[in-house]
Amino acid sequence: MKKLIMIILSGLLMLACGKQGSVSNKETGGTAPAEKTYKIGITQIVTHPSLDLAKEGFKKALEEAGLKTEFDEKNAEGSMANANLIATNFKSDKKDLVFGIATPSAQALANNISDIPVIFSAVTDPESAKILNQNVTGTSDRVDNIGEQLDLLLKLNPNAKKIGVLYNTSEQNSLVQVKDIEKIAKEKGIEVVLQGVTAFGELAQATKALLSQVDALYIPTDNLIVSGIKLINSEAIASKKPVIATENSSVELGSLYTMGIDYFELGKRAGQMAVEILKGKPASEIPFEISDKKILYVNEDTAKALGFDIKNPAFAGATIVKTKN
Repeated sequence: MKKLIMIILSGLLMLACGKQGSVSNKETGGTAPAEKTYKIGITQIVTHPSLDLAKEGFKKALEEAGLKTEFDEKNAEGSMANANLIATNFKSDKKDLVFGIATPSAQALANNISDIPVIFSAVTDPESAKILNQNVTGTSDRVDNIGEQLDLLLKLNPNAKKIGVLYNTSEQNSLVQVKDIEKIAKEKGIEVVLQGVTAFGELAQATKALLSQVDALYIPTDNLIVSGIKLINSEAIASKKPVIATENSSVELGSLYTMGIDYFELGKRAGQMAVEILKGKPASEIPFEISDKKILYVNEDTAKALGFDIKNPAFAGATIVKTKN
C-alpha cells in the first residue's frame, strides 16, 4: 500500500511540474507557453500635446494587436543629458523594444543602443540626425507643404513681406526646417527673419522682438519652441500677427492655422512597425516613413481676434477649432 501511495504521489508531482509555465489549450487538449509580456521603454524629450498624441497612438497600435505589454514611460524634460540617461537605463534593463519621441530622444536611443530594436516618431529628418542604424526605424513628421502654408498666408494678407521663424539653435530637426523655409519663402518673394533661442527662458523676449519686425510667424516642429506655443500665440494675437503652425495642437492652443499632420496617426503607424518587429521581422527590413496625410486646421477664435473671416474661401474645407483653455 505504501508503495502504491508513493507511485500516485510521484505521478501527481510530475503533472504539477508539467503545468508550470504553461496554459491549457482547450482546442487541442494540450498546453501552450504562457503569453509573453513585452517590456517596452518609451522616452520623449518634453511634454507637449503633439508628442503625447504620438505616444498614445503608439500604445494604441500595440493594444489593437493584442500584445501583452509593460510600458516604462520617461520624459527627459528638455534635457539631452536626461535623454541619454534614460536610454542607458533602458539598455541595462534589457527592454524588448524602445520608442523615442522627437529627434533628441531618438538620437539618445540610437547612439546608446545597438542590440535592441529602436522605433522613433516625430523626427523631422532621421538621416541628418544620423539615427538610421540597422536596429532603428520609425515615422517622420517632416512636412513638405511649406509652399502651401505660405500661399495661404498670401491669400489672407497679400501684402505680407516678412515672416519670422523662431527655432532652437541646438535642435538638428529645426536647422533642417529653417533651410527649407528660407528656400521656399525666397521663391515666393517673402523675406525670412530668423530668431534663434537656446532655452525656454529666452522665448518671451525673443518672440516680442521678432513680432516687431515681421508680418507673421512660422513655427517649425521644434520641441523647445512648441512647448511655449501658448506664450507665442498670446504675444502674436496682441500684436495682431498670425502664427502659422506645423501641427494641429498648436492651432488648438491659439495659432491661426496649419496644414499639419495627425500625430496620433503618426505614432500609431510607428506602433504598427513595433508590432511587426516584436513578431519577428527585423527593423532593418522596415524602412522609415514620412506622413503624407495633411489636414487644414483653423482656429476660429484667433481668426476673429485678428480680423479674418472664418468663411474666407482660403479656409474652405478646413477643420475649425476653438482655443483650448
